[in-house]
Amino acid sequence: MQMISLDVTGHKDARVPNTYFRQAGESTHLGIILPGYRYSADRAELHFASRILLEQGADLLRVEYAYNQTDFMELTQSQQDDWISADVFAACNRVLSLRTYGRFTLVGKSLGTIAMGYLLADPRFQKATCIWSTPLLSVDWLPRCIEQVRPRSLFIMGSADPHYKPEILKNLAEVTRGRLVIIEGATHPLEIPGSIPESLNMLGRIVTELEEFLGAESGSL
Repeated sequence: MQMISLDVTGHKDARVPNTYFRQAGESTHLGIILPGYRYSADRAELHFASRILLEQGADLLRVEYAYNQTDFMELTQSQQDDWISADVFAACNRVLSLRTYGRFTLVGKSLGTIAMGYLLADPRFQKATCIWSTPLLSVDWLPRCIEQVRPRSLFIMGSADPHYKPEILKNLAEVTRGRLVIIEGATHPLEIPGSIPESLNMLGRIVTELEEFLGAESGSL
């Protein structure tokens, strides 16, 4: 397997950090990892999602933007939208120029779920399998996008997350015929405050859910 840092230019001609894992043999499946604002692609949940996809024979693109090291949060919502959209599409277009893929899996955490919404507006990604980890449901257009496209979906969220909207999540799981994993007491970073053992147990549950969800897709092909 090759691990490559691709030359990608995004918003305002700035480099978009990334890592592209390319299987030694031909693969028509591409996983795309879209991290959160302070939740990098190296954090446990995204790390294990990446491992599962690679073990299933997918190529993998990690878009490793680090907006927490910039003035991103000082910008207007429209400016933030333009920035992340430009970066994510630049990285994806670069990979798609290297190999033809017929199957996509999008994995996003928090801010990364907004990037997923941008990608789903593109016909190339509308049949993607989607893993929505702590989606930003308070951003009004995101649930509407999911309802319209109805991708095969797994939703993961904690009940103590300020973005937790139980009725919206229930509806999204129904319209996508997806799986919904609600972890009681978990916060937005997917941790149980005051209990490391419970947080580790929760991580084990999430990894099991990821294996079952992605394994079911793999087994159906």
